[in-house]
Amino acid sequence: MSSVISLIVAAIVLVFFEVILPGGILGTIAVLCVLLATWITAAQFGISAAVLTFLGASIAISLLVFIEFKVLARTSLGRGFFLKAKVTGRSNQAPGSADIVGREGLALTRLNPSGIVKIDGQSYQAQSLDGYVDSGDSIRVSSQDNFKLIIQKL
Repeated sequence: MSSVISLIVAAIVLVFFEVILPGGILGTIAVLCVLLATWITAAQFGISAAVLTFLGASIAISLLVFIEFKVLARTSLGRGFFLKAKVTGRSNQAPGSADIVGREGLALTRLNPSGIVKIDGQSYQAQSLDGYVDSGDSIRVSSQDNFKLIIQKL
């Protein structure tokens, strides 16, 4: 009986941390703990006790998740764990369409050989074929490579 209680307590603790640190692994282990506790209960006390064990553990875990999302999210500790606003942005800026090749612009930063250039009012990551290009120098796009423009100094 103590092993069943230990497995259910372990499942509850794992679900608590799964909500705070999502990833799926802790939740999967928690499900396995509940299933193992149900199986041990069925072997020792019969199927009706196993069903009650499973339902009790499921209700306890559901209640815990509800409390975490509704109550903990409103506390000062919980505010650090839950998002309040939509996250926007992108990781890499695509260098635009193929018609950007041949256009002229300015180096916003020093390219030694990589940096940022401005073409038609838009900033792009760029790499210089000429090596060093100083900030403010005029440049021309000679090609593009994945997320960078390949430029030459004018």
